[in-house]
Amino acid sequence: MKAAMFYGKEDLRIEDVPEPAVGPGQVKIRNGYVGICGGDVHTYFHPEASPVDLFRPHPVTGARLPQPLGHEFSGTVVEVGEGVTGIEVGDRGSMFPTAYSCGTCTACRLPASPARHTAPTAGPGFRTARLGPRERRRAR
Repeated sequence: MKAAMFYGKEDLRIEDVPEPAVGPGQVKIRNGYVGICGGDVHTYFHPEASPVDLFRPHPVTGARLPQPLGHEFSGTVVEVGEGVTGIEVGDRGSMFPTAYSCGTCTACRLPASPARHTAPTAGPGFRTARLGPRERRRAR
């Protein structure tokens, strides 16, 4: 699959990357719509100003550069991992652009299957990638 991989200041490359596997408690969403916001543009031009040091492993996920850029992502569920209930292949969904879900904020209270063009949110890790796995509790 293809992804827009961010390597550092003004270095974005469209590359072939491995399709992610879906583990227990995860779903895979085929990217239908993705946006690049002002924060992404700022990171592209000024990665040193990011609130997270992009040149060290992420403190929560351990992810390192290169990483897919973009965090406004929605699409269609194409695979459901073991133990996931309430989500089926073919459901539409999106992901909130943080690593955690509180369950109470506006984004967490989105309908279970909003229209792709009205739910452009995503989680970190597989933003401009074609497919992305996410924990069930994070999928909206």
